[in-house]
Parts: sequence; C-alpha cells; structure tokens
Amino acid sequence: MESLSILIPVYNWDCTQLIKDLHFQGLVLGIPYEIIVADDCSTDKEILDRNRIIAESHENCRFIGLKHNIGRASIRNLMADESRYDKLLFIDCDSAVKDKLFLKNYMEASSTASVVCGGVIHPDELPFKGSELRYLYEKKAAAERSAEFRSRNPYARFTSFSFLIDKKDFMDIRFDESYVRYGYEDVQFGHELKEHNVSIVHIDNPLAHLGLENNEQFLNKTRQAVLNAFDHKEEISDSSLLLSHYNRVLGLRMRWFFRIVWTFFQKSMERNLLSDSPSLRIFSLYKLSYICLL
Repeated sequence: MESLSILIPVYNWDCTQLIKDLHFQGLVLGIPYEIIVADDCSTDKEILDRNRIIAESHENCRFIGLKHNIGRASIRNLMADESRYDKLLFIDCDSAVKDKLFLKNYMEASSTASVVCGGVIHPDELPFKGSELRYLYEKKAAAERSAEFRSRNPYARFTSFSFLIDKKDFMDIRFDESYVRYGYEDVQFGHELKEHNVSIVHIDNPLAHLGLENNEQFLNKTRQAVLNAFDHKEEISDSSLLLSHYNRVLGLRMRWFFRIVWTFFQKSMERNLLSDSPSLRIFSLYKLSYICLL
C-alpha cells in the first residue's frame, strides 16, 4: 500500500497554514501518511513556538527542533532518516498550497517515475517595496516554470522547493552536506539523479512561493550561491548556466576583464541592484564578475 512522508524544513518562517492544509489533504488521501516539521534552530522563538504547537496538535504530525543550525542539505537528510514511509515529499516552508488536489496529483504521478517535480509559482505583483530584484528575476523566469519547459532538460531543471521521491532512491543519493551555504544543493542533487539513472517527471502541480526576500537579502544569498557554484564547479558545470558562462570566459582567457569590472564597478552595480529599478543584465554581469574574482 502506498504511504507518504511530508517533510518540511523550517527556518524563521510561520508555516502553520501550510501544515493545516497538508494535514487536511493527507486525511482525504486515505493512505498512511505523516508530516514532519524540522526547525533548523530558528532565531525567532515566537514563530518557532507557533509551528511547534500546530504540528504537535495535529494527528500524524511531528515536530523536530534542532539546537544547532545544520543547513539546508543536512536537515533534509535528517528528515529522510526520521521518516517512516515509502514516498518522501519535500516542501519548502515558505510556500502555500493553491490546489485542493495537490497531494493527490503528486501521488497519481508517482507511478510514472521515481521523482516527481511539481513546480513553483511566484506573485503576479510586487509583494512589497524593496523586493524588486527577486520579483523581476522570478518574473523573467516565469516562462520556464511550466512542466513542458522543465521536461526539456528534466535533471537540470530539478528544484528542491517541492518534489516527491521514492525513499529508497533518496537514501542512495541524499543531499551533499558540503553545501553549507545557500544555493545549488538542488542542482547537485539533480546531477546525482542523472548519474544514478533515476527516472524523473515534471508536472504542473505548483506551490506558491511566499518568501521573496528584499533586495539586500537576495543579493547576499546570491553571493553565497555563487560561492557554492564555484566550490563545486567540477561536479555541476553541465547543470549551471552561470558556470557555463564562466567556463566560456576561461576559454576566451577573459577572466581578467571581469575581475576589472568587479574592482571598478562593484559598488555602482550594487547601487543599481538595490534600487527600485534594478537591471537583470547588470545582475547577470554582477554574478559573472564575482565568480571570476574567486
């Protein structure tokens, strides 16, 4: 009989509504299921307590509170170790369920492949002033969110935001815990799925992403992600557009040029990216110049 473990890693985000929605849909499925909420040592104690209370007050739900922050990759591995059932559904905490058949859609698709990616949708309007960079970045990428587009390059388009996987396949691969900063751990995981010949299918079953950062936070996370990409460039170079551009720069022996761009234009690029009218071209130049500096 099919069974499902829903795994939600949390850090400083109120996911009480997400827990309630998933719990209700789990009951409707009529199969053995559990929800595990694992808090990665949140600093906001009020949010931490709210999530704990909601999780512990619902049947089939468990709350794990960590005393030390272990990072995005390690906490997902820990939750898989704690899970009891055959299918693992990983869901980022800063998401919202928009389809009453969300879990049913995933379970029906699970018979077609070992990994099912449901996708993500972002706000149609700027959520708040000061989030222009992330908003414009995601808006430009919206055309690439459909299952049809993602299926053209299924492993490179894998994202850990929301995905279902057979537990046995996950335990063979697991997330690479050397990714201690933000970013690219899902690119590495997609690469490993391909290397292990694990079947994958993309469907249109998206969650809404609520956690768009302000410009400064997104720029800080971007630099962390670039560092991760650089540190793991040998493993994921065929799955990253940034590394593809970086390798082309190396081939043309133009790394020196982008180092100069960073040295003389870093501050002016950051002024643009932190403004209310950021340029995505400058954002691309910023990332490429930064990785050439490393």
